[in-house]
Amino acid sequence: MLTNSKDVVQPQRLDYLDSVRGIAAMMVVVYHFIGWHWADYTKFHVASMVFNGADAVSFFFVLSGFVLSYKYFHSDREIRMGNYIYKRILRLYPAFIFTVLINYLYWNKDALMAGDFLPIVKDIFWINGQQLWEELAMVRLAHKFYIPGWTMGVEMALSLIVPVLVYAGRQNIKMIWWVIPIAIIMGNYLSLFAVHFALGMLLSYYYPRIKAYDFSKSKYWKYRYLIGLLVFSLYSIRHIKRIIPFGSTFDYIMGYLKVDLFHFTGIASAAILLFIINNERTQKFLTNGLWLFLGKISYSVYLAHWLIVVHVMKYWEHYISLFPNYYFGFSCLLIIVILTTIICATLMYYFIEKPFIYLAKKYQLFI
Repeated sequence: MLTNSKDVVQPQRLDYLDSVRGIAAMMVVVYHFIGWHWADYTKFHVASMVFNGADAVSFFFVLSGFVLSYKYFHSDREIRMGNYIYKRILRLYPAFIFTVLINYLYWNKDALMAGDFLPIVKDIFWINGQQLWEELAMVRLAHKFYIPGWTMGVEMALSLIVPVLVYAGRQNIKMIWWVIPIAIIMGNYLSLFAVHFALGMLLSYYYPRIKAYDFSKSKYWKYRYLIGLLVFSLYSIRHIKRIIPFGSTFDYIMGYLKVDLFHFTGIASAAILLFIINNERTQKFLTNGLWLFLGKISYSVYLAHWLIVVHVMKYWEHYISLFPNYYFGFSCLLIIVILTTIICATLMYYFIEKPFIYLAKKYQLFI
């Protein structure tokens, strides 16, 4: 039975982190657009080092580990697993289910336009021949219609272990440190992105020390640009490898150590987040109204953009022919995709996300 939630003192909300998520979501939009027909071009890989939507997922997972554990590490808030799961389901599933259904209908639009409603209805509610229900349930590898949905399954699964790790971390923070090597060794049985969540949780735990640290007085200050270049290289390493192959020896060592390139992008993502937490000037920039708004609708941006990009790319030759030259058309279509995504994401946020966010905040399952 649902009951009104009790007032609980919350730690300070870090709005600038929402803005970072919004910027990362927009990078995903640009990345999927420019990578659709041009993934084999060196120019694409160079551009992807800036608009690195492919590795924004690493940043999302590190950020999730931080955000989901932050309120528990910096308050005496009791961890109620039932309420936690209930809130995560209401936060992730409604908009995700809507997205998958819209994509499903789009890919079956020819049958629907031909009036073949009955086969579609039978497939949805009885046959399940297109495995819609597996995708709606975030079953691993079942992402036929909304392909980026694989990340949502990882997000949901790993976010459910955060309370357990928080409890362990409260007892001894070394327990979370140990998650990193264990997750690397057991990557085939767990998830390589468990490393990312653990990194985010460590940043959350050490947040007060990170925020108070004066890097300008550190002995590493004089190497700040070199460190920045290293972080950028680690974050872009998957694209660098596609431009300049590292060779079979590198691949053998990586395989032997069970290290994935996503581990490097996770470390780089943690370093970027560490910098943001420590740098007030960057935080001030990120609290601009535009970035905050993009942060607010970032989840819907991630969900809504895919079908828009798919549609434009499916009819690319037609759309690009409407413009006087190719590059001008490319730029205009990219802008149209971005603006359309923002509009759709805004509607999705206010009509789907926000009502369920309100429901999750207003009610709890267990007192």
